[in-house]
Order: sequence, then C-alpha cells, then structure tokens
Amino acid sequence: MNNLTNLWTLFKQMWLQKRKYIYLVFLINIIVVAVLSILALFGEKYGVRKYWQHNFVSITIYVDLAFCSIMCWQNEKINMSQTWHLISASEPLVYLINVFSSLIACAYFFVLQQLMNGILLMPTSGINAWIRASQGFFMFPGKYTTTEIFLYKLIFIALIIIFIYFFVSFVNFASKVIADFLPFKGTLWIKLLIIAILVIVAVYLGLIVTSHLDSFIMREQVIEYVDPLWIDNLIFLMVDILLGICNSILVKKFVEPRIVR
Repeated sequence: MNNLTNLWTLFKQMWLQKRKYIYLVFLINIIVVAVLSILALFGEKYGVRKYWQHNFVSITIYVDLAFCSIMCWQNEKINMSQTWHLISASEPLVYLINVFSSLIACAYFFVLQQLMNGILLMPTSGINAWIRASQGFFMFPGKYTTTEIFLYKLIFIALIIIFIYFFVSFVNFASKVIADFLPFKGTLWIKLLIIAILVIVAVYLGLIVTSHLDSFIMREQVIEYVDPLWIDNLIFLMVDILLGICNSILVKKFVEPRIVR
C-alpha cells in the first residue's frame, strides 16, 4: 500500500510540473484561434464559420505536435535530473511514470482542444458540434466508425505517443552512452552527430520493416480479413515494449543524471 501511495505521489509531482505547460500551450492555442478568426473574418470568402469547419482538424494537429514536443523536452529534463533520481524508487519505474504522466497530459490537452473545437463548430453544427469535432478525428462511433474501430484508433494514438516518447528517450540515452565511451567527448557536435545517425538508422529500418510488412499483407490471404489497424497496434505495442525495456536498462545502468536547476 505504501508503494502505491509513493507512486501516486510521484505521479502527482510530475503532473504538477507538466500541467502548467498544458494551460500555457492551450492559452497560445486560444490566441492562435482568435487571430485566425479575425483574419478569416476579413479575408475568407465564406466567413469564419466555414473556415473553422474546414480547418479545425489541421490546426489542432499542428498545436498537438508542438505540445508533444514540449512534453518530450519535459520528459528528458526529468530523466536527466539528479533530483528525481534521488527518490526512493527504481530508475526504470520513475522513467515509466514520467512517460505515463506525459501521456495523460496529452490526453487532457486534447480534451481541452476538443471542447474549444466544439465551441468553434457550434454556428455550423449546433448541439452536435462536439460530436462533429470528434468525428473530424474519427474518434466517435458512427456510420463509418464502429465502436471496435473507434477503440482500435484510441489504442493506436496512445501507442504512437508512447513510441515518440520512448524513441526520443532512446536517442537521448544512447547518444549520451556512446559519447561517453568515445575517447574524445564533451563536445556538443559529437552528440548531435550521434543523434543524427541514430535517427537516420531508425528511419531507414522503419521503412524496411514497413515495406516488408506491406508486401506480406498483400501476399497472405489470411490477413485480408483482418483490420490493418489491429496489425499496426500489435506492431507498435511490440516496438514500444522493446524500446521501453532498452530505455529502462540504459537509465538504470548507464545514464548518469545531472543537477537541473
């Protein structure tokens, strides 16, 4: 019971650090919406209502990417902080709670965005505005989205976000470990070069795996009746587990945190 209490306390402390960025980015999101609405009012042929009806999805995604980047930065700041590593919990557990808190932060931020999108769509969609906002991301069961596919998509989005967090951590940890083993160390450009090489190799391997997977699906008759999103979820789950194990080993055995002020 004490362990669960400690984990909950650790999660809350990390959440408090990340919550301020949620509201900061959401405030910026509101300002962007206000500015674009003013521009659409004077420059858009069909007015503000039609503008948001056609553009709310793309703008939401752009802001989501920015927020996800900020969460990646926060994750690595905590991962490399000596303060967090002094907590009476194992390094891998602290790392996983850090990632989980960022995942919850992304979910909460997206809910706030959808509330705002619903308000923007009310002039054109009325009381169905929030349903329309969810359908824009295929996140609401309907004519073209069954409940099963809806759940698959929720899982897919969560696995994608976890993959981004894990991959950024892996590149950060691995580049630091490699740089520490080199005879010439301490220079920023060496670490940047290692990061670039790791990213290029990862993208190259990802393209190879994807191409082989596509050809496999095309050849196999059995998989014709299987939802491709289900296969994607399975692949990302395995990749996430592999990256999670690698990161847990790296953060426990090789990564030395520093004092972060």
